[in-house]
Amino acid sequence: MTFSSFLIIFLISLDISFRKFKYNKMISLASMSGKKEEKNETVNLPAAKKSSSIPWLAVLALGMGMLVYGIAESYGPVAAISSIIPSKFSYLGFGLPYIAGGVGSLLAGLMTDKLGRRNSFLTVASMIILGVAIFLAFPTSTIALILSFILIGMAAIGLETPIITAISEAVPAQWRGNIEVVVQNFGNLGVALVFIPALLGFSAAQSDLAYGILFIAPLMAMLMGYWGVRESLPWISAKEGSKTEIKKAWENVDKGHVESVAPTSPLWFRFIFITVIGIVQDVAFVWITYDVAYYYFSSTVADVVPVIGGITMMIVGISFGIFLAHKFSRKSATTFSYGLLVALWAVLWIYVDITKSASGLLLLALMTILFVPTELTWGTRAMLTPELFKTEQRGTYVSLVRTLVWIITGLITMILSYYVLPFNISSAIIMVIFITGFLLALAWQIRGFETAGKSLSGLDL
Repeated sequence: MTFSSFLIIFLISLDISFRKFKYNKMISLASMSGKKEEKNETVNLPAAKKSSSIPWLAVLALGMGMLVYGIAESYGPVAAISSIIPSKFSYLGFGLPYIAGGVGSLLAGLMTDKLGRRNSFLTVASMIILGVAIFLAFPTSTIALILSFILIGMAAIGLETPIITAISEAVPAQWRGNIEVVVQNFGNLGVALVFIPALLGFSAAQSDLAYGILFIAPLMAMLMGYWGVRESLPWISAKEGSKTEIKKAWENVDKGHVESVAPTSPLWFRFIFITVIGIVQDVAFVWITYDVAYYYFSSTVADVVPVIGGITMMIVGISFGIFLAHKFSRKSATTFSYGLLVALWAVLWIYVDITKSASGLLLLALMTILFVPTELTWGTRAMLTPELFKTEQRGTYVSLVRTLVWIITGLITMILSYYVLPFNISSAIIMVIFITGFLLALAWQIRGFETAGKSLSGLDL
């Protein structure tokens, strides 16, 4: 089934579900600017429209942003795998973009809390367009090329923070996880799009396609975002209003009263938990998608794995987003996905160690299966990240988490790519990393709090 078919089924199924779901009466502009409990000034919030649908135009705009994210994330690795950069510098292609992305994520997070979710998204998207325009205007200038790469790399990766933050504050609690998972799978589509020309042997087309999408996608995202993305009501209330208005703002988002999360875990534990499982997930993505095949398997396998991975993760992610994300607790989904990652990595490790295989259908099959937990860990991490922090600081904490994740992941993969160790040693190091993620998932199962289907107002009140 194609990506478009999955997306159509998703839109139809959720729209039908929303029409059956009974919402409480929407609050009006007057009620949003009523009596204060804590402040004397009045906060004018947009009036809520009585609607049973998700803001699809906003979701599509944010999805286009994630498409750019996937392309930018893959550009360094594809340059290494396709020998665009010399093999002795391949470790830079596998690690450096993620370190630069961490810096971009931090800046985007600060803007997200300071300027608002909508304004931050539009600002970061415009930086990508500017970066591409500089490259196209001065293609022979080294300085222009460096400036272009800096703007594109930092901004494209930085888009993740306003995107997942905006979704968490715009989509009703019942479907928040579904949308978070599906929108982020536009990133997997970006990965596949970048590698398909390389697989077919069209290196020039690959560069043209990547830069074409890097210009068109954020431009479309900006236009759709300008008209379709509204500023977050919870953010406006948290910034300027009272607790009463914050509660009403969340009821506006959730389409009525919904049980609130009960943040029983301290902030430091939440921060460490989501950062560590984020690092584990990103290491899994980079190592399984790009590195292990490039350094230990045949070139044929290394060329095809990223495409297979991108398509497999897209199918798994959208299927999970449509059918399962709202049916399981975040705790159970997280523990299962990280446990499955450990188990399937052990299977691949044992198989390669015993057979010494570097190619073949069975090896490709095992690699393909590994993308299932790679995507599920991505999905659970994506759902949880914005659900653990209060609205006023959500963008900052999300960006701090993602900054640490990107930089530490970049360092780990760059070191393992620079010092190419024997397969068993590198596999043991990766296994230790995966087990660490599983142990943190178990710790959250025991000491964490549930967020699935619950209003995030509990974090603010």
